[in-house]
Amino acid sequence: MNYGLPTITRSATRSCTATVATSQPLQYYASGSNANTEATKPPFKLNPKAPAFIPRVQPGQPVQEHPGAASNILDRRAKAYQNPSPVTFHQRASKSRPETAKRIDSAFDVLKKQDYIKAEAAFQAILQDDHNILNEFDHQRTVIGLARSLKEQTSEKKKEALTRLEELRVNGTFTESGASTIRHLDLTMSLCEQALGWFLDAEARLLRLRNKKPDANEETLCQHSGYFDADIANARLWQYMRKYQLAEKLLLGMKAGLINKLQSNPHTAVAEKLHNYLDCVNIALARYWQEMCQYDRAEELLLSMGGKHLDESIETLCKPSGHHDIDLVRHWQVMGKYEWAEKLLLNMSGKDSKDSIETLCTPSEHPEFNLALALLWQVTGRHQLSEKLLLNMIVKHPDDTEEILCTPSGKHEIDLALVRLWQEMGQYQRTERLLLNMSVKHPDENEETLCQPCGQHDIDLTLVRLWQKLKKHRQAEKLLLKMSGKRPDAAMEELCRPCGNNDIDLALALHWEIKNKYHLTEGLLLNMSNKHLNHSEDSLCMPCGNHDVDLALVRLWEIIDKDKQAKRLIERCCDLYHSDECELSYLSLSTGKTSFMEAINRYPESANKLLVISIHYFALACEQISEGSPKSGEENLIKALEHVELTLERYPPTAGAYSQKAHCLRMMGADDQKWQKWFQKAHVLDSSRKQRGKSDAWRSNEYAALQKIMTQT
Repeated sequence: MNYGLPTITRSATRSCTATVATSQPLQYYASGSNANTEATKPPFKLNPKAPAFIPRVQPGQPVQEHPGAASNILDRRAKAYQNPSPVTFHQRASKSRPETAKRIDSAFDVLKKQDYIKAEAAFQAILQDDHNILNEFDHQRTVIGLARSLKEQTSEKKKEALTRLEELRVNGTFTESGASTIRHLDLTMSLCEQALGWFLDAEARLLRLRNKKPDANEETLCQHSGYFDADIANARLWQYMRKYQLAEKLLLGMKAGLINKLQSNPHTAVAEKLHNYLDCVNIALARYWQEMCQYDRAEELLLSMGGKHLDESIETLCKPSGHHDIDLVRHWQVMGKYEWAEKLLLNMSGKDSKDSIETLCTPSEHPEFNLALALLWQVTGRHQLSEKLLLNMIVKHPDDTEEILCTPSGKHEIDLALVRLWQEMGQYQRTERLLLNMSVKHPDENEETLCQPCGQHDIDLTLVRLWQKLKKHRQAEKLLLKMSGKRPDAAMEELCRPCGNNDIDLALALHWEIKNKYHLTEGLLLNMSNKHLNHSEDSLCMPCGNHDVDLALVRLWEIIDKDKQAKRLIERCCDLYHSDECELSYLSLSTGKTSFMEAINRYPESANKLLVISIHYFALACEQISEGSPKSGEENLIKALEHVELTLERYPPTAGAYSQKAHCLRMMGADDQKWQKWFQKAHVLDSSRKQRGKSDAWRSNEYAALQKIMTQT
């Protein structure tokens, strides 16, 4: 059994006939590692300020700003750019000129600041100007630096990055498992493949780098390899692909190995590096458990990292430890412990909840804390405080002119936070104007110009979602097609060909679903899965390895009444991914049907189970009311509300639970302000909900029931 692991494909299949290098990464685990013990050089040290699984910057340390801090599982990309080690297997006797080495170091500094276009230009200039005087190592690290800068840009540049790396790779040497011996090369290639959505290729490459065979058993696959960067990258990728069992087992194995090594050699020269590695793994585990809704385990781990325990007083728990406090804040926010999160954030910023508004909204010297506080106030509905703090961070004031307010500050995270806040506050004109200014456009320009991508996908996709909300569907589709490199009048074959960027392809598929262009949605999703309608049903219903694509296909098949295929695919997805979303989707297949209670009773209580039961009773109520049985419908509505309230009482809040409560209250005749408040809460937790397809079968019954109630009042 291969646990959904790929056979080696695309460039990962390249045969490696060159000699095998003798040098391997640092063996930092306890004895017994399956990696080669003849290691001579450690991997580069992961940047403790990088997003996703990497520990956050602590008070008193310099702050590195990065756009689009990773808040969910769809944005975990490695950002730990570092100048590769000066030891290489291919280093020539001659040295590059000192001024050339300084230029390379400067280019990496620009890359660390995430100015990818300038970094690209700097690396390109070095390769062109100093091509004849670069020694082999400096040439290698310059190409790798160039690839890392290209990886963060357009799909074409991502592919260029892979081409550059492959040209470097083919002339190198390889390990017995087929991994390149050029430091950081295969790791960078894997990240490029992930950025292009080629997850199976990325996985195969990481397995080779870790000296694992794709068809190995789970125990072998999840043993640490002794190469920390490759192990943590593989764990991240498995988590992104929703191969949760493999991800957790690998992370726990890495943690055990690091602890054993530290206990046996607590005062060695590498102890500090081992502690940093252990911090990375602990944060990765905490976020994994958070994603799996194991909130207590994540909280206990985060508290222990700061030397605290849950039995202590709130005052003690909310004192900054100086060790991953920002991660604890975000976890408490996910758990709905907003007061604790705010208290800790204010203490980290040197403020008190009793301070004046002016003091509360004065930025501290730590931008990351300020942004976290502004976002927390947004979640808790204190929009004025959030807006004032965000504007103070970029030296603006709520009373400034529209022109000033809508001029980008150049601080990407803050500008996007303002966009989302203003959209939530219903200030759509201001939202659109700021987004267009961030794209270097003007509202008065023609549609052709407005629909040109600016090159920054987060800005372009945010603009797409805004236009969808404003019913500007033609512009939204036109921008998505241009981002995909397609023409609106192209043949179906071209329209349904993936562009290679997973986020853009999924956004386009969702847009077509919203517009009821189901044949285009299905064609694109099948192509993203490497499938075709002519394939057998068994092949069509096999997971493709991309969790989000598989679930999108399940939802589409439900909408277009391909229930048999939807059920078969989601059952297999549940076996492969073990994800919360898969379980919820599977349980939802039977809502409103007589077989539902028999199916649901096989599962232990969970947030998903309670929520799906609420949806089941709600679907029954809508059907009964629309068919003229208001009394039976009212009884089921009460049951629906009771179950969703139990969900919110016993488990951390979710957008789905908030939205379900809003549906129940609206159907029960509550005041508009009362049920709209819960929809708003759902939107804050998941701003993309309103742009998703609303073609579920129960929605038509809900509409009919609402119409029936309105005619009777």
